Parts: sequence; structure tokens; C-alpha cells
Amino acid sequence: MTTVSNGTVMTVVASALSRGLTISEVQDAAGLPCNILMNPESRPPEDVTPRIMALLGERFPNEPITLDIARAAPFSFFGGLAEGARFADELRTEINLLTKNCSIISDQLELTFQEGPMEAKIVSSHPMNHMDGGRSAEIGSASIPRLFSEFLGISNCFERITFSHQPHCDVAHYVDYFGVPVEFNASEISLILKPEKLNEPIKQANIDLFNYVLTHLSGVKKQIEAAKEPKELKTLRQAAAENARAGVFNAASVAAAANMSVRTAQRIAAENGTTVQGLIDKIREHRATELLRDNRNDIGSIAFLLGYSDERAFRRAFQRWTGQTPSDFRKQFNKIIE
Repeated sequence: MTTVSNGTVMTVVASALSRGLTISEVQDAAGLPCNILMNPESRPPEDVTPRIMALLGERFPNEPITLDIARAAPFSFFGGLAEGARFADELRTEINLLTKNCSIISDQLELTFQEGPMEAKIVSSHPMNHMDGGRSAEIGSASIPRLFSEFLGISNCFERITFSHQPHCDVAHYVDYFGVPVEFNASEISLILKPEKLNEPIKQANIDLFNYVLTHLSGVKKQIEAAKEPKELKTLRQAAAENARAGVFNAASVAAAANMSVRTAQRIAAENGTTVQGLIDKIREHRATELLRDNRNDIGSIAFLLGYSDERAFRRAFQRWTGQTPSDFRKQFNKIIE
């Protein structure tokens, strides 16, 4: 089951109730009781928000519902990402934080930051956009400019906005809200940025707190994944982690530590969209990024600690995981903390 941050759900439920929908109507649309929908500790199924938004769209056609929600939404909508954003050094760093941790908001949400020589943009996609005609995507897209301007103090960041669906109200409402041209029936949902804004500093920047935020968010993502994992997969992951601490990185040893045959371990992993080696590599990747943050650890030693026969094999693996070489990762990290 895929899930969504309850900050998002609570925002939409509160809006539905404020517009006159009854608790029964909201519960019927969501398929969940309100004590779960309004519980900040819960993480409801991912289809809850589009179901409620589809009902709102039917009940209030041609009204700028999504923009009204975005105007009033608390920043808890971002599932805790907003609080950490204020400590980034510049807007580019904050965008990377948001896009790389967007699964905290919604498991299947994909936010990508694409920066080219002529254009930079944040692209959004979600497999459930069709359920409410893109209304939930509009709320998310409209909340990002508010995050930048009201929370970070950086305004007028965008050149234009595109949506891949039809407008749900007069386009003038969208243009008034975003303050830039808005295009519909486009190939993607995107927020096109002014390139010069990417280097703009954030007033409350604090590198120590920002690094703490990165560690915290990593832990939050692990907790979310762990809560969804079947017991057998969790056993395999724990066995892989224990083996890694002992410097053992092979599938047979992980299966043995989990009291399973290799065949059973591979079947369980495959049923959950991964492999035993994939579990091992995730642990290696996490450990590698930790070790690379300490300049006292040379890359050859890190390769040895992670069970690689030579530094070249480690470099290839790290680049496959992150899209960067270990050296580039270290340089980027050192640049952030300078």
C-alpha cells in the first residue's frame, strides 16, 4: 500500500469541511473515518487526497478550489520538508532537498529538478493524477511558490507554469495566483524558474542545522519504508545491515543470517520489487555517503570497508547509485559546508 503525508490529507479534509461537505461525505469519499484522516500520526493511503478532491470538483465546478487550498494550506502540507528548507544556503539547495525527499510527502510523487544552460524547472508527476483531473497536482504546484516566498523570503522565482490537464476554472485565476503565464494541456506539469534565482541566499541559512535536517529526513524515509515492509523483507534488510557491520556483503550470507535459503530470500525480495543484492547495495550506498562526508577517509579505504575488490569497482557502483563519482559527491558536500 502506498501512503501520503497526513499533513497533506488534513489540509484537504479541512478545506472540504469548511466548504460545507459533511463528515460523512468526506469519510465516504476517502474510505476512512475522520479520526484517521485528521490524526497527525497516521499516514493514509495515497488515493485519499484525489478521492476527496474529485468530490470537491464535482460539488464546486469552475471554482478555483485548488488555488484557495494552496493559499490557506499550512506548511505541514510538505510533510516536514518546509521546516528544514529554511536552513539551506541557497534556493538551489532547497530545491534539491525538496525533490530528493518528495516521497515523504507522497510515496509515488516524483519531483525532478532539471537545470540546463537556458532553463531550470521543477517537474512533477504522480500516477494518480487522473483520479481528480490533476487537482491534487495543482495544490502541490501552487504551494511551492508560497514556500519560496513566504517561508524562505525569495519571491518572483518563476517564469511560467505548465499543467498537463485542462483548467478547472477560468485561466485568469491561475495567472492571478502565480503571477506568470500558465499553460494547460502541456506535455508535463512543471514550474519553470528564473535561473538567476537559484543562487539567491536564504536568510536563515545554517549549515549545521541543515546537515542535521538531512540526517533526520533520511531517518524519516527509513521509518516510512519500515512501516510498510512485510515482516520477511524487514528480516532480510536487518540481516543485510548486520552483515554489513561485519564487512560481509553477499546474498548467500544475508539469506543465512535471516535463516532462509537463497532461493526463498530472492523470492521475497522479488515480490517486493527488489533483490537481495539490491538490499545490500542500499546499505552500501548509505554507508558510503556517510564515510565520504569525513575527509579523513580516503576513497580507497572506503571501497575496502564496503567490500569492493578495488577503488574502481566502488566508483562504478557509487556512480550507478547516485549519478556522481565519490570525488564529485565529496566536493559538493564540502562546498555546502564551507
